[in-house]
Amino acid sequence: MTKDLMAVLAVALVLILASLAWWGWSARKARQEASFDSPSEALEFFGEELARANGFYVATSTGTDFLERINAYSLGIRGVADILVFSEGILMLRRGERPLAIDKALILEVTTSQHVIDRAVEAEGIISIIWKQNTETLATHLRVVDETSRLNILEALNSISNREEAK
Repeated sequence: MTKDLMAVLAVALVLILASLAWWGWSARKARQEASFDSPSEALEFFGEELARANGFYVATSTGTDFLERINAYSLGIRGVADILVFSEGILMLRRGERPLAIDKALILEVTTSQHVIDRAVEAEGIISIIWKQNTETLATHLRVVDETSRLNILEALNSISNREEAK
């Protein structure tokens, strides 16, 4: 085979693989969007601000498998976020993506861990909020680097969820 033919075949193979990956990602997103409604972008009532931190929105996964990323409604896209905990819930202002708000009545559990999906950090460095959206149990994972801010966010989340932190 000539070099030109090999180059054309290599480009064709890469395009086919990229198309299959895009198709799989889109199909998964559509299945997930069919299983639950779009999460809120704001709380109905905010109440008093309890804690605020700059951090990272790692992703949202299923509540039973922290390695299964949720692609629906841009919940699987990692990025920088401003995290605000109010007496009535939590608001994550994600840069470049739509905000995510979780009402305190939807929060089932707040945990910490060292790893989730594709992220591994120091012990208890990731905050996981397990919550209910329609019939689906989801887990939203946050990373707050500053230890004092992370502890303040955890304390505020535990106070509004009326549940003890699970480790």
